[in-house]
Amino acid sequence: MIAASLLSVSAVSFSGCDKFLETMPDMRTELDTEEKVTNILVAAYPTLLPMGILEHRTDNVSDNGDIYPLPDEIFIQENYRWKGNTDPDWDTTQGLWEKCYMAISNANQALEAIENLGGPNSPRLKAAKAEALMCRAYGHFILVNVFSQAYNGQTSSTDLGVPYAIKPETSIGLEYKRPSVKENYEQIEKDILEAMPDIAEDFYSVPMYHFNKRAAQAFAAQFFLYYEKWELAEKYATTVLGDNIAPTLRDISTYAKKFTNPKEWTYGYHNAKDPANLMIVATRSLWGRNYTNRRYAHTGAIAARQTLRSPGPWGSKLSDYDVLYYRGNAAHMVWLPKYEEIFEYTDAVAGIGQPHVVAFPFTTDKTLLIRAEAEVMLDKFDAAASDLSLWYQSKGGRAAGQKEIKNYYKSLIESEEGSPVTKPLHPKFSLAEGDQTYMMQAVLHAKRILSVHSGERWDDIKRYGIEVTHNLFHEDPIVLKSDDPRKALPIPDPVVKSGLEPNPSNNL
Repeated sequence: MIAASLLSVSAVSFSGCDKFLETMPDMRTELDTEEKVTNILVAAYPTLLPMGILEHRTDNVSDNGDIYPLPDEIFIQENYRWKGNTDPDWDTTQGLWEKCYMAISNANQALEAIENLGGPNSPRLKAAKAEALMCRAYGHFILVNVFSQAYNGQTSSTDLGVPYAIKPETSIGLEYKRPSVKENYEQIEKDILEAMPDIAEDFYSVPMYHFNKRAAQAFAAQFFLYYEKWELAEKYATTVLGDNIAPTLRDISTYAKKFTNPKEWTYGYHNAKDPANLMIVATRSLWGRNYTNRRYAHTGAIAARQTLRSPGPWGSKLSDYDVLYYRGNAAHMVWLPKYEEIFEYTDAVAGIGQPHVVAFPFTTDKTLLIRAEAEVMLDKFDAAASDLSLWYQSKGGRAAGQKEIKNYYKSLIESEEGSPVTKPLHPKFSLAEGDQTYMMQAVLHAKRILSVHSGERWDDIKRYGIEVTHNLFHEDPIVLKSDDPRKALPIPDPVVKSGLEPNPSNNL
């Protein structure tokens, strides 16, 4: 069973700061016009992203002990211990599986309808087909990166991938075989490359809520980076960034001047007019309540040594990140208000509604660091240093040359006491000792700071074989090894019971 139900879907998006679109039309409606095909594509974007599943699995959090109670949400405890989720709904693996495959099915319904209308024989249908293919690729990209091991040229031909749906589901309970991760990536690449030439923005009232041209290119840059096709990652990132990059990077120094509370900061982060944002996705999620959990928390010590307030080639700190919000004891919880909840009242009198979190999965900042990572893999260290310096400066730090960056991370690696910033890297692709490793540590450090609270650090933990240790109050620490099977999250139990082959982590 790929998804629990595909009979109808409701989708959310924005026409303002916190105004959600109404429920989408019943997807059983016959898709017999261009307008209906276009409408269904609003529901081809997942209404849940994995940040609430992945962030507590990373090295960005620590157990503060019983000064704070264990979180009521059992899935947070499960995530911290690298277990599967037993809860079927909010921010859990079952919810993600269902929401992604629902979105994929809607994309496939649009593709089928386009063919039934005679094929993409108009500019609007060409653009709709391209968007549907890109959405299908994106949904599968999320799933394979959560439920499978990271792509690599050594084992991905035999590593278990996820079912790749290329037709709409017409019945519930279908059984699927699991292709390899390599086969997943080949199909995602096929969909992306077929879609790219016809991505258009003319038919969107707000292109930011769709795969507009730059968002599609930014997705391609990330995909090809993960696919170990460094030249293509660099190419697509460069197309996104253009020649005048600095004004497009997120200027969080203005947030402290303009915004007086966390909700205003959140609106700043997902503002459709911010040039840093390339695409915005509204999700149904409790992450806005849980990313500031104080028991399993992004602590002051982690922030000071490893993330938001850590020193680097930029100096003693990135000053723009120094204006932080606190909840409780500052040593126990440091957080940036990126993902504050936006509550949509369905019955204001009764106080009933739906919690939402707005995500920004593709930004210029992220794309710049993707390019820097690709440049390191291509031995273009000067170019990578230039991109890193541009990012340092955009966040209140100083510029640094290649030599200064390399020497900084070399000194951390060689220090007697060791550094939590430069954890040993064990990727399954070739990464040379010395300069290339030093520069890659620089990229990973910047990416970790940028992606705090988003769960994206987990991808780098997987791709680079980074070992993670989580402390536990009154228990021995637990360790996630570099090549740990738990890095491929357990397939949800209902899906396994329907006949899909489980991951090894299902039995751990």
